[in-house]
Amino acid sequence: MKFGTSGIRGVFEEEINSYDIIKLAESVIGNNMGERFFVGFDSRRTSMLFANVLVSSLSYYGKTVVNGGCLPTPVIAYATKKGKYNIGFSITASHNPPQYVGIKVFDSNGIALNGETERILENYNAQLNSDATKFGKILHDKNYEKLYKREITKMFSDTKKKFKILVDCSNGVTNNFTPVILSELGHSVTSLNSHRSHLFPGHNPEPIPENLSSTVSFLKKTDFDFGFVHDGDGDRLVIITKDGIVPDYVFSYLIMSIILEERKGDVVISINSSNALEELAVKNSCESSRTRLGKTFILLNEKSGIFGTEPSKVIDPVWGMWEDGIYAAVKLVQFMSKNNISMPEMLGKCPKRYYNQKNIIGMSLDIEKVKSNFTKRFQGKISDVQEIDGLRFILDNKSWVLFRSSGTERKTRIYVESSDQSESNQLMDESQKILSES
Repeated sequence: MKFGTSGIRGVFEEEINSYDIIKLAESVIGNNMGERFFVGFDSRRTSMLFANVLVSSLSYYGKTVVNGGCLPTPVIAYATKKGKYNIGFSITASHNPPQYVGIKVFDSNGIALNGETERILENYNAQLNSDATKFGKILHDKNYEKLYKREITKMFSDTKKKFKILVDCSNGVTNNFTPVILSELGHSVTSLNSHRSHLFPGHNPEPIPENLSSTVSFLKKTDFDFGFVHDGDGDRLVIITKDGIVPDYVFSYLIMSIILEERKGDVVISINSSNALEELAVKNSCESSRTRLGKTFILLNEKSGIFGTEPSKVIDPVWGMWEDGIYAAVKLVQFMSKNNISMPEMLGKCPKRYYNQKNIIGMSLDIEKVKSNFTKRFQGKISDVQEIDGLRFILDNKSWVLFRSSGTERKTRIYVESSDQSESNQLMDESQKILSES
């Protein structure tokens, strides 16, 4: 059992099995992390299995466990905070393919565990004893779904301009949330891939271009104003228009610009986020800080910041210290509705950047070799090198390249950004060569 970028994740039975879940429960109990726990799970059958194992294991040691059923990860974080549970567990592999299963763990404030706590849980090996006469309680509570939707709807009730919106739920767990909330606020909403399925028949649950061709094609043939796509567990959001998929950095830029109209303060962005976000912070006299991918919330919490983001994910601390694609969708739509702004007008506010990402499957990242080879190839053109998470090279013209090992799958990721498209393509080609030579 090992925590990665965002919780524990792996291929079912090959990398993670029921025994790992039992050991996690024992570690939580052995480290005295509480008496009351909340458990929810995504649309995978393996997630339901692991949820049942976890619930049984925690109650075996005398604890009270509430099974919230099939819920988006942000709703589980919300329920954990709202219900004042000691720990919340989201059994999910998020955007990973169907054969994966995983688990995300939240503290009593709905904040994902920090690295120190994760290591404590990983390294617990003591033997526990149980008392068959003191089993705990297993409860079922479906009210958090209603509470979550009611609170968001009340928060964004000022609807003026109405939109026609397509929402692709990716056969995950957002079908009863984003489409329903937006409809209740007066918008015309059509759901796509809205039935929950462990097979994800519509497309793989990661909302990236290669998985969304049919969704984009469908929207182009219709009269929707725009569309949203969620990943499997609802913490991510992607915007689509008739022009195609809106880059992730634009989504982050839009939400950040809305929040900066409301309040000012520190913002935290992941190591692979666009320079455009740093520039937006400077424009608003705010400080921005970069941090590890999947750990934005840690620095955001330390700085008492007002906004955190990584590609396709945002955190608004006013709502909660968790990544929430449902909340983000509603916040964006209602800002546009209240101010009578169309999606093209919103997108027109964003600076143009050429952001590219490639996943190199089966290739490991040798930091020192890549650093040496990249430095030789771009000698005299590098202004800074960051090793916050992987290896990020910033060039003199503000273009940058990031090499990073995936924390959820067996692959190395290369990220590139430039204000010039041809340079972006060239940097990606050169970076792939450097990785293969290293």
